[in-house]
Amino acid sequence: MSGILSRVNHPHDLKLLTIDEMRQLASEIRLEIMEVVNKNGGHLASNLGSVEVTLALHRVFDFPRDRLVWDVSHQTYPHKLITGRRDRFASIRTYGGISGFCNKRESIFDLFDAGHAGTACSLGLGVAAGDSLLGHRQKTVAVVGDAAIAAGMAFEALNHAGEIEKDFLVILNDNRMSIDHSVGAFSRYLNRIRTKPLYQDLKKDLHDLLSRIPIVGKRMEDTLDHLRESAKHSLVPGLLFQELGFNYYGPVDGHDLEGLIRTLEDVRKIEAPVLLHAHTVKGHGYDPASKDPIKYHAPKGFKPEAKPAAPPKAAPAPAPTPAKKVPSYTDIFKEVLHDVARKDRRIAAITAAMSGGTGLTDFALEFPGRYFDVGIAEQHGCAFASGLAYAGLRPVYAVYSTFCQRCYDQFVHDTCIQENSVIFCLDRAGLVGEDGWTHHGVFDIAYMRCIPGVILMAPRDGDELKRMFLFAVDQKDRPVGLRYPRANVPSLPASEDPEIQLGKGEKLLEGEGVALFAYGSMVDECYRASAELRSRGIEPTVVNARFAKPLDVDLLRQLARNHHTLVTVEEATLAGSFGSAVVEALTDQEIRFNRVQRLGVPDRFITFGSRALLLRECGLDAAGIVEAVESILESRENSPVSPRASIGAIRGDA
Repeated sequence: MSGILSRVNHPHDLKLLTIDEMRQLASEIRLEIMEVVNKNGGHLASNLGSVEVTLALHRVFDFPRDRLVWDVSHQTYPHKLITGRRDRFASIRTYGGISGFCNKRESIFDLFDAGHAGTACSLGLGVAAGDSLLGHRQKTVAVVGDAAIAAGMAFEALNHAGEIEKDFLVILNDNRMSIDHSVGAFSRYLNRIRTKPLYQDLKKDLHDLLSRIPIVGKRMEDTLDHLRESAKHSLVPGLLFQELGFNYYGPVDGHDLEGLIRTLEDVRKIEAPVLLHAHTVKGHGYDPASKDPIKYHAPKGFKPEAKPAAPPKAAPAPAPTPAKKVPSYTDIFKEVLHDVARKDRRIAAITAAMSGGTGLTDFALEFPGRYFDVGIAEQHGCAFASGLAYAGLRPVYAVYSTFCQRCYDQFVHDTCIQENSVIFCLDRAGLVGEDGWTHHGVFDIAYMRCIPGVILMAPRDGDELKRMFLFAVDQKDRPVGLRYPRANVPSLPASEDPEIQLGKGEKLLEGEGVALFAYGSMVDECYRASAELRSRGIEPTVVNARFAKPLDVDLLRQLARNHHTLVTVEEATLAGSFGSAVVEALTDQEIRFNRVQRLGVPDRFITFGSRALLLRECGLDAAGIVEAVESILESRENSPVSPRASIGAIRGDA
């Protein structure tokens, strides 16, 4: 690597550069980001849009003595490049490399791990208040996008900041986008601000102007007060933030390095809540990304490669038959949702700013009156869905498993206690790959299973997802959680027992001795593991559990009659999830196996890497299941435990 970027090993190096050199550095950073994202995948448009804001912040402030908190942090690639991680940047989002988000284990410049939206204002305000209490004099800066600042948590933090009046700077990185287009009244409010000319605290200028009007008597004074208030509301941009107690500045050009630096130097002197509104463009510097930031949100292999010279023309070969695209679980969900919605006008769909990822983009076009994007406000989306259900609709809340965590109280208080039939379609359940621990959807079974009345299901393949969705639509007075992974649907034999009945599983393969009791995505892994085990003389029974709640206790009792070993397999945390439910049921019902082993995600936050690699690391691919079964049988042969062991043996292994 050559150029200015190769000389930047620490943010202090930026202070030695001229403005022209800073602009050249911005160009080099964009080129480096495009090269690496083209190879590894990752967030592109958001990072191209945040380059100048990042450089200006590190030029003006003294991080990490000053504090910098990023919201979501999917726009921090420029930040990583200038904070000592340039030499490792090519490894971003790869197993063993650096994270695609802030990671406090990587650098002292990352205060928190991040990945979810709407958190930076609360975290930053807490840091500012803590520093104030301890007598530390430094600036805390939170960088938050225009979609994330509309999240309920962000508004709560802004409201609190205006009350306690700490030295706190919020940078509103306004690019009119989250992953998709920003929605809601607050987005329209920011649009109106963008149309106004730049004012630096127009409230003061307006006061000076109006105070020059001659005042004659009390009546004229009252008139002036009214005029002042009317003019303020009609002319002052950012009034909402001012009313919350912030000094508002902007909107400023978020790609004007010189202007940004000058403005940040000014607001740095204000020891009170300040909001600087910077207007940026997602994908800035790369024309295709700036024109289509949704397409270039997280691409891979997007740069056209140089093509070799065409060889001499030969006789045309017959065109190969194109391979049939294997659909993903999200594709199947989208298909069945549309089919049902065309027949049932009660079907409504809700998303929290993730219409593309959850498969609802086309639903919004076909059924605009029954589609609701609540923005980055998962908790509102959950309670809103419960209200729709009370009104008589069949609301489908399509939400990533990891983001459903954000609406837990609304799930309990506003949905389950109310016995309202909301269908939670939990996309990205399980290990999601390169986004890592902030995005793995491995906790939903545990946090939902403990709530009375809820039904929890997971399909083994695409056909079963369709049947489960139809089953969910038919439920009355009970919320349903339907989880499926970020993966293509597997090809499994057609079910001999296709009907979905509440709390009933199915035997996929009949064997003896060992029973693999698999949930959802793990059915396919167990089915493939069984083929290898059979080649080694072990013939396991493979069971598709279908339900984590209620469990098929009758099937467990039946398995106990002719199987000495039960192995539960799930793509979820071992603590409190499907395997825990099985062990509880065995204990409560006094169902006895010689040995019970739970396979799942261990009790730690799992790193980032391809889903296949992470499944292997957790022992949840077919090879890992084979190894586990052989290990269990080997230990059984060497164990003095009798074939009809007490339930205590279950507790010991589980």
